[in-house]
Amino acid sequence: MANLFADFFHNKVETLSNNSNPENYVMPNIWADETWEDEGIYFSLNDVNQAIDSSKYKKSQGYDQIPGLVIKDLKEVLCPALTWLFNMIMRSGKFPHAWKVSRITPIHKKGSKDQVTNFRPISNISSLSKIFEKCLIHKLSTFVHFDSLMGEHQFAYRPGSSTSLACITLHDFIATNLDKGKKVAVYSSDLTAAFDLLRPSLLVGQLLDLKLPMGIVRVIYDFLIERSFYVDINGACGYFKDFSLGCVQGSVLGPYLFNIYTNSLKEVIKADDVNTFTMSYADDAYVALAFNHSLTQKALSFLEGTFKLHCEWLERLGMVCNREKTNFAVFGRPSQDHSIILGDNIIKSKNSLKVLGIEFENNLKWGKHVTNVLNKLKSKTYSLRLLNKILPRPLHLQVIHSHFFSHITYGISLWGANIRSYESKQIDTLINKLLRLHCFDFHRRIPNTELHRLTGCRSFKSLRTIFDACTLHQICTEALSTPLTLRLMEQSYTRERVANRVFFFDFSSKQTGKSSFVNRAKSISETIPFDWMICTRHLFKFKMKATVPLSIG
Repeated sequence: MANLFADFFHNKVETLSNNSNPENYVMPNIWADETWEDEGIYFSLNDVNQAIDSSKYKKSQGYDQIPGLVIKDLKEVLCPALTWLFNMIMRSGKFPHAWKVSRITPIHKKGSKDQVTNFRPISNISSLSKIFEKCLIHKLSTFVHFDSLMGEHQFAYRPGSSTSLACITLHDFIATNLDKGKKVAVYSSDLTAAFDLLRPSLLVGQLLDLKLPMGIVRVIYDFLIERSFYVDINGACGYFKDFSLGCVQGSVLGPYLFNIYTNSLKEVIKADDVNTFTMSYADDAYVALAFNHSLTQKALSFLEGTFKLHCEWLERLGMVCNREKTNFAVFGRPSQDHSIILGDNIIKSKNSLKVLGIEFENNLKWGKHVTNVLNKLKSKTYSLRLLNKILPRPLHLQVIHSHFFSHITYGISLWGANIRSYESKQIDTLINKLLRLHCFDFHRRIPNTELHRLTGCRSFKSLRTIFDACTLHQICTEALSTPLTLRLMEQSYTRERVANRVFFFDFSSKQTGKSSFVNRAKSISETIPFDWMICTRHLFKFKMKATVPLSIG
């Protein structure tokens, strides 16, 4: 069985690779220049110490069978030896071959478990390799600004960023243009085996364009080539399979290299125009175009041309666009049926577009998303009732938070304030039902406010208030999203005698514009009763939880 999975994962990438036509790039001889002694590429003892501290305390292990928790427990002993080893790697430009072996565990994704195509490969690599990769990422940031590495349009793998923030940024573009009386067309694209098709030689060219030291380029190139993997199913291991392209999923460095590889997307589709917008989250890309009603056909033709440029750019990189998962929607009123030709496919516009798990309806309502969330959670309540009989109360409450509240709070700063009152009541009813199950209150004798007090869980409006405030604080103080931060700065002002607080204007003229997070910043900031610009993220969240009651009617 392990060999069957190994053959499938290997043959899938080989087939995609043979069918793609990447750019014919002749990689220069990066080993010709032997003078890299003074490039400042070496690590200090403190660099390695910080990398170990930032790693997770996990039992997972790679081919070397060394768990990460062992490295953290033996940090004081291992730091000097690892510093010497890591610097020898940088000096030689050779990545240890034993660290290039990945132990893959197939994880069921969807559909029947009898089909090998319904499984996703999850890689476990050496814990020592992950420590080295953390050090290398820190070293990269000292030579090149972070935005040059990742791209402003890329939200994945950025410290402090999230899928919710990416959705808020896209929604702000749509709502702002609808407020101006325009319409917005958006298409989403998805890549097939994106990480597995990265070409190391093409990446070297991009690294050289960034003017990185040759010593770092050598190590990154050697990190990517001559890798191998084997499949492990409950301790039964298959044979080794070699692969010479791609950046291994499960590594720390891999996602950063993928973002560098795809950094030029915004330039390709010319997204500097105020009427165009580009957003990426890992291999998912969303391209939007705002236009006047009278220019609908011209705008859709432009979008078709943009998608063609997008696919040609992917082909030059050796990537494969999954056109079956390409979706298209037009936002704005009056709602009409539109269609565009994307390659050989005619794609009709949909009434909604799923963006990173959140359903965007073309009128910017959220009824469909709320219904999806409620249906998903209601289907799990019977399991929670069964767990009621066997789990202790603290663990049962933890299940509620992790498997129920996580779905309710996902993207709540985007859709939470814009839903209808009866939809808000439906969510509160579900929350109260979960809490009554936890408290064995099957006859509804405990008031709702007492339920929240006994469990420490919050009502929907209370959750929304805290998440809205925390999102506003992060955008203003950490500049996680450049477009949102700039828009907030344009609409901000300060008041005399009120230190370390910022207030905002609302420039919207229609309800669609008022639904934008930037225009809601005015009402959100007024719910914060303390000076918040000087607070750290954790201190701000602590103060908000202390000031906002558990239940808001």
